[in-house]
Amino acid sequence: MPIFEVIGSSDPLGLWDTTPQAVSFSVGEENAPNAAEPVYRVNLSDNIEASNSALAENLASFERMKAALDQVPFQLEGLVRRVQEKQQKAASGVSFALADLQPEAEPESELLSWLAISDSTALSGTGSKGVSFGLIAVASGVLGQAKEKFDALLEQVNHEVLHFAWVEMKIADQIIARTEVGWSASTTIWNDTASAEQMALHKRTLGVVSRTRNIKLRLLLTVVSGAAKMAALMVTPGGALLAIPAVYEYVLKILEHVKQLNSIESP
Repeated sequence: MPIFEVIGSSDPLGLWDTTPQAVSFSVGEENAPNAAEPVYRVNLSDNIEASNSALAENLASFERMKAALDQVPFQLEGLVRRVQEKQQKAASGVSFALADLQPEAEPESELLSWLAISDSTALSGTGSKGVSFGLIAVASGVLGQAKEKFDALLEQVNHEVLHFAWVEMKIADQIIARTEVGWSASTTIWNDTASAEQMALHKRTLGVVSRTRNIKLRLLLTVVSGAAKMAALMVTPGGALLAIPAVYEYVLKILEHVKQLNSIESP
């Protein structure tokens, strides 16, 4: 079974196993990475066809997540528009169909709940009228964890922008190649026994790592821009900042749903 592991970083998308600290390499030890540099390590099967399939599946997962992230701005814009229309009708006293009163589907309804609790709690400083303290406690726990996750993502993105990354590929636990990914070029150290097919696998592995870093940045930007959109529904000054944990939790649930669908569809 292929292993995708990131060392010295973490993966909010859940596509890589994580290890806190880097471990030294056995190929080109004189050029081993510094502790500050994240290391992406992939251990593939010695069956070339199976390894290519594993990398293709991983890349397909990124494409599905990218497609889901692309839809988030439109989903949030639609949500804001629907809520504002209902608010305007209610404020004007105009009656409207019962269907208009139906709650949003998950996870949009949950997002609105978290935003409302965050907004009213921030305004009152003590709690929200009409909302049980139990629900406030649940919201505080969920949103507190979401804030910690988002802060970790922000730190990861800043870290990987400022530092080089290393990519190591193994075939059946034998190190085949190690690449230092720089700003304008990459340097690869090859095992003397590496075949042309294994070299091609390593190049595909580099593509997986590149997409990993890109989608982290895309996730960050999606959450920040989404929080700015949802701030239109909030009364608290600086609502965009306050909305970030709720929007981050919302986006992660969408991505988790994508992963679940993928696991069901996969043979």
